[in-house]
Amino acid sequence: MLVAYGPNDQPVIAEETPLDQLQHWSHERRLYCPNCRGVVHVRGGPEKRTQLHFAHQKGECAWSTEAESVRHARGKMVLAQWLRGQFPGAKVTLEERLPGPNRIADVFVRHEDGQRWAVEFQCAPLDLEEWRHRHDAYRDAKIVDIWIVGNNRLEKQEAFIEAILGGMHEVMFLNPLVTPARIWLRWVVTREMAQVWQYEKKWTPTLEGWIGRLGYGASLGGQLQDMRLGEQGVLIHPSRTALEERTRLLREMSVAQCIDEASLAGYLRPIVGEEVVHLIVIPLMHAYLRDPDLLRRYNYGRGCVDARLSEAEMRRVQQARVWLDKMAQRGFPASRLQELAQEIPFVGPYASFAGYMEMLAALP
Repeated sequence: MLVAYGPNDQPVIAEETPLDQLQHWSHERRLYCPNCRGVVHVRGGPEKRTQLHFAHQKGECAWSTEAESVRHARGKMVLAQWLRGQFPGAKVTLEERLPGPNRIADVFVRHEDGQRWAVEFQCAPLDLEEWRHRHDAYRDAKIVDIWIVGNNRLEKQEAFIEAILGGMHEVMFLNPLVTPARIWLRWVVTREMAQVWQYEKKWTPTLEGWIGRLGYGASLGGQLQDMRLGEQGVLIHPSRTALEERTRLLREMSVAQCIDEASLAGYLRPIVGEEVVHLIVIPLMHAYLRDPDLLRRYNYGRGCVDARLSEAEMRRVQQARVWLDKMAQRGFPASRLQELAQEIPFVGPYASFAGYMEMLAALP
């Protein structure tokens, strides 16, 4: 266990208390189990290369969690620190015994507004019926249960993991034994969503194929410090959030009747940056909308007496060449424009605009 009661019945967290102080209290038998109130002793530490913790004499307490793995013990500490950083006004405790659901929560969060969250870090196999029993017990007690799974189960096809995905639509795997701690977020996507993503040029998740009876699985890696918990314990991954926003825009763009500046800028901004959108994409979009076929008429009309451009149109083509030279001097040569054209999704009216940019970059 990571938490014991010390002198004056005050909670003592193993890794947040000086080791010499813990050893002194342990020698004087002044450390007590928070569940059975039996005497516990300090164990482990850097010299023994194990997680610092408290232990009963063998077999003393029915509530004992002393057989847990190093991964599990370390994970609870890492998750508690992560939650305290996100919710400084909340009370975050380790190994909280909850009489209502008759459970010891790995990490328990009491929010200022009264919400209560139980964060369970599951590293061992878990029977589906047992998971349902625990989940229902928390919900009956009006406690939001958040399940995080050890990375040692990342490649396992287990019913309780599918149940978490079925109820919460996402699950996070955690490796707390590395610094910084690493995570993998897995969630369910529809076949339609997977098809939309074929246009996503900055694709970072991995499609894992069919997950049980739920749908396609998508997976993203990252660091725990980049993750957040939203309302009702919903996991928020910044790359997933950005991807889903771009996917939403892509859907709208694919069925649009005309080019929308806000949608195009919103889609490209996370990919190419604000400067490129403002300096290159939007001015070219305005030029394209004024005369979408100008460059096409120029390319196909060269050398054809009956299809030559007017003098006014030729002046606009010349102005385009001047603009290209100016952009090249600012670090955006024709080759860079061709790359930018590839970033524009080839859907709806935006496909023609992408072709316009490619023809502009190829002007002799």
